[in-house]
Amino acid sequence: MCEVCAIFGAGEHWSDFARQRDTRFPFADILHYRAERKRRIAMLNALLVPLGLLCEDWDGEALALTDARGRTRIAPTLADVWPVAEGLSGARVDPLADAFFAPSCEMERTDG
Repeated sequence: MCEVCAIFGAGEHWSDFARQRDTRFPFADILHYRAERKRRIAMLNALLVPLGLLCEDWDGEALALTDARGRTRIAPTLADVWPVAEGLSGARVDPLADAFFAPSCEMERTDG
């Protein structure tokens, strides 16, 4: 998707507000946003791999989930990931359930 189409997208999700929003240094803002997005996608993959799914960035605007058979579906926001994951995996996905988190799932934590 080109930037023109992205402008007319669904808008930012609340989880995208990690942007620094510093108009004096827009390049640093972009780098920070991309690094944060990459970190979130890594966390999503730690949760989705046990379901046989892979999550990738889709042009910085959405998330693409792919199953082992190669089927890919687009999730426009973080909230859309869970229904898409259910559709692709055939499993019920409740990210708030204690049983959802795999015990071997180690997520990188950053402070500050």
